[in-house]
Amino acid sequence: MKRLILAVVVVVAAILAAAPFVTGHVMERTLAEVEGFPGTRDAMELEVTDYQRGYLESRAESELLLRLPEQEPVRVTLTHRIDQMPGIDGRYATVHTTWEPTDPELRDSLAEVFGDDADFTLATALYPTGASHSTGRIPAVKRDGVDFSGADIALDTTAAGHFDYRLDGERLAVDDKADGVESGSAVVTEGLRLIASGQVADDGFVWDSEGRFEIDRLEIAEATGQGRVEDFILRFDSARDEAQWGFAVAYEVGEAVVEGEAFRDAEMRLAVDRLDAAAVRALVERMETLQELAARGASIDQALTDAVVAELPALLSHGPRIAIEPLRATTAEGDTEITLAAELPAGVSKGEPNPMMWMAMLSALVIEGSLEMPLALLEKSAAARGQRVGIVEEQLAPLVAQGWVSVEDGVVTTTIDFRQGNLQLNGTSANQLLNMAFGG
Repeated sequence: MKRLILAVVVVVAAILAAAPFVTGHVMERTLAEVEGFPGTRDAMELEVTDYQRGYLESRAESELLLRLPEQEPVRVTLTHRIDQMPGIDGRYATVHTTWEPTDPELRDSLAEVFGDDADFTLATALYPTGASHSTGRIPAVKRDGVDFSGADIALDTTAAGHFDYRLDGERLAVDDKADGVESGSAVVTEGLRLIASGQVADDGFVWDSEGRFEIDRLEIAEATGQGRVEDFILRFDSARDEAQWGFAVAYEVGEAVVEGEAFRDAEMRLAVDRLDAAAVRALVERMETLQELAARGASIDQALTDAVVAELPALLSHGPRIAIEPLRATTAEGDTEITLAAELPAGVSKGEPNPMMWMAMLSALVIEGSLEMPLALLEKSAAARGQRVGIVEEQLAPLVAQGWVSVEDGVVTTTIDFRQGNLQLNGTSANQLLNMAFGG
């Protein structure tokens, strides 16, 4: 299974790398100047080894160096046939790129996974504006417990650094005949799509992006039971506003059955805003350096912790906000919705990390949230843990008496508000809980 994952990663990386390579670089002199790929943070480098210019067709050969996290670099040979006949859609050339790994062992692994006759070709249309449109396909796999339909890839780029890409696959099934899969386990996915776009900045980072990963249907079978998920969507986006950067990840599920429990219309969105962009860049660059050391066998755990601690004050200097807005689902018992947000004012984290700074941050922290959940769902969860019927309502009774929680029409609700060191639950002071928690 690990070999399969590596093979697929190499295929996707090589296909995506080929399009930026040919975009706007069909002349021999320019080809020789290409070394890296925008947005890949030195994960891919290119060296042109041969170029044969012709009248209607030119040919070139290059070597791609692919750096995967904590692994030895992978070398891939790219062969380019440049069709210089203009097209009716405005293209001035079409480049057909085929590739194969330089390392014989990896080449044999790819042949074992995809077959000896698998076609790894990317066709790229080039336009006078510097834009490109590339199409390719990841070959199908049918072997040793893996049944993959293959996937189509489309990639569009512009001279200004904008990109759009899409991956479409019909089916992926893995069962216990595959390496590393437990006996009695199987996974079947249908309708896989990855759609994304972004802008490569002058510093090589992709600060602004958005996309989504979709699965129409996912079925999971294990020795202990079965589950299914329908209409799953993972969304992501990021944006930079001058010195600040933020990102968000959201999940959506149409219907699902997990461990015998059904739910529908589920969603969760986690957003992190107002991070210092310069600190993010410094931290990423440090992590890249550490990953290179890890690839050579070095232990990086402590160095990684030190890097995060060193950048933390700058990272939080603009007053970041982390929010789950919302976490929502519908079950047979009713609707559940949770929101939670934590925010630091700007300027609290200054200087080197020290105990006084942590105390100041805790005092300045603002937390807001809300909860709405069926009482029957809480009782059902308690019963699944072996507790007797009615225990949850009994446990909630003291909280209801204090005004910290409300129970009406079988629905439990409350709110949380923490600021300037004071805690309110459901609009009622709950500082005594803080005193109990901190031994006051």
